[in-house]
Amino acid sequence: MRRGPDSQDRDPLAPPRLPVRRLRRARLGARGRAGVISTESRPRLASKVRLRFDRKGERYMLLYPEKGLVLNPTAAAIVRLCTGEHTVGAIVERLVEEYPTQTREALEREVLEFLSAMADRGLVHGDV
Repeated sequence: MRRGPDSQDRDPLAPPRLPVRRLRRARLGARGRAGVISTESRPRLASKVRLRFDRKGERYMLLYPEKGLVLNPTAAAIVRLCTGEHTVGAIVERLVEEYPTQTREALEREVLEFLSAMADRGLVHGDV
């Protein structure tokens, strides 16, 4: 007889602290760092990730194996510039021109947070 739900049951009553062996490890890049993006990085999409425009929904989506991610207009503007040619600083400069009501510092912080989250998911690589 079971005493209660286990963590693999995805039950909200599961114990809050999981044993270390059950935690997912961060994906490490070629240099042993997980998703490190700086202003000098030249972000590019991972090899299996594609940016597509959905004409029906009139929105951009990131498509990757068996999954998809709907992007808001700002995220789409960032991802469109992730070709490996532009640095994060250059991407921020373009966004400052496109969104003049935002400060450069705020945009830089948000772009770095967004790209770091995308890198942690394995969708973006930040080559220096």
